[in-house]
Amino acid sequence: MSSNPTQEVLEIFYQLTTIPHGSKDTKQMLAFLQGFAKAHNYDVEIDTMNNLMAFKKSEIPQVCYQSHYDMVCVGVAAQNLPLKLIHNKKEYNNITQTWLKAQNSSLGADNGMGMAIMMYFMKKQVNAEFLFTNDEEIGMIGAKNLNIPIKSKILINLDSEVLGEITVGCAGGFDVTYRTEFNIQKVPPNWHYYILQSRNFAGGHSGLDINNPAPNYQNAILESTKFLFNTAKNYKESHIILINWQGGEKRNSIPLHSKLIFASQEKLTFEANDFFTITELKERNNDLLDHTNEIFLKTPMGIDFRILHDYLITIPIGVLDSEKDLVLNSLSLSHISFGNGILSLAFMGRANIKSLLDSNLENLKTCLSQPISMQKSNSTEITVSEYYPPWERQGDYDSLIQHLQANNAESEEIKTLAYYDDSQSNFQRTLALMYQSIYQSVAAYNIQPSIVELHAGLECGILLKRFKDMGLDNIVALSIGPSINAPHSINESVWVESAGLIIEILESFMAKI
Repeated sequence: MSSNPTQEVLEIFYQLTTIPHGSKDTKQMLAFLQGFAKAHNYDVEIDTMNNLMAFKKSEIPQVCYQSHYDMVCVGVAAQNLPLKLIHNKKEYNNITQTWLKAQNSSLGADNGMGMAIMMYFMKKQVNAEFLFTNDEEIGMIGAKNLNIPIKSKILINLDSEVLGEITVGCAGGFDVTYRTEFNIQKVPPNWHYYILQSRNFAGGHSGLDINNPAPNYQNAILESTKFLFNTAKNYKESHIILINWQGGEKRNSIPLHSKLIFASQEKLTFEANDFFTITELKERNNDLLDHTNEIFLKTPMGIDFRILHDYLITIPIGVLDSEKDLVLNSLSLSHISFGNGILSLAFMGRANIKSLLDSNLENLKTCLSQPISMQKSNSTEITVSEYYPPWERQGDYDSLIQHLQANNAESEEIKTLAYYDDSQSNFQRTLALMYQSIYQSVAAYNIQPSIVELHAGLECGILLKRFKDMGLDNIVALSIGPSINAPHSINESVWVESAGLIIEILESFMAKI
């Protein structure tokens, strides 16, 4: 369709980076997409959540492409300032790669590069549906409330981030917040005051990184709990009163910040540690006390630290179920706040199977309902603020992939429905044709196609449920995308040539179906 699709899609993406489209601030991008679609002779439908569908009324589409049009704004992007784009060349497998990033800012390649690929096809007048969903990054709000049906029987999501991977399933999730109150005590005279702060933790995605064994990828809240407990138990009079505790950042990330203010009956000494600093406070109005800890500037009060330590270790946090290298079920503690006797916790659970997700949620609610020492009666509040089901894979594929690998993906049999089990024929055939298209495009780059199920959230499962609610069954969903590193951060970058390869893959795929 184009002599240089990579350059064309890149020019579209450049334009997208000039339009503010952070989550909750997408009106300008919506207007731009609407104008772009109409300028290229596509009909447009927009629902109440500002999801946009571009299509041609007079044609029957074969496939629906989907991307979300909001982005996570970090650094310069969060200030709505122009991005300075930087191109870097890298050598990998004897191939020169071009990587694009923004200086001191998130780039918006997630999911802007998927959008640009869709718009490239619109410029070429491709017979397809193009669904742009709103506010994915803050809870998949657009997808959950989609009210636009599709005609296609194939949904291709362009939000995956590794070239060569075909995603066929992902985790569902829930958000739970917990609040309770304790009877607190005054800190006795002549105790020693300290601040414990985390450092050098990486954070990370609470689904994709939750099984990362590296020390810096552990949960800073839980690690600070262990560190202080292990330090205190070395003393005969190890009584510690916790005054204030703040930790965590985003609901879907592994905490990297944890800050505790506490008092100790004994003067403590600490061994040097790469992940924590402890500073003794000589005065209660020490400069280290910021406004989030104003309670400490009054009469210091708190609870026995062991109460919270013993409570937190009873909650099953981390990987709960797995199969080979795939995490199937997990729970992350994403935030903690304690001050003036009030404890607040936030959790995010994920599971790739609905029954596991439901048992995860019920087990957590049971744990949180247990009484705690010094807890005020009837003070506990447990709130489930988000719940969305997993996108469970729509069929088996192990024998299919073995067949394709044995034949170097060159198999005419896979194009006929007769090759497959009747109950899974549409899914298996669609997957096989996508696998074959990817193999043909990436073999020269020493990339082997792979089929994955992510322990993270994509919109596919939610969209399939919305379509089913509209009476639309038997839709097959797959997800692919160009290679993107470190999304949602100032280090976000995209392999430019991989976007051109996605176009080549999809052109080949459309020619086969």
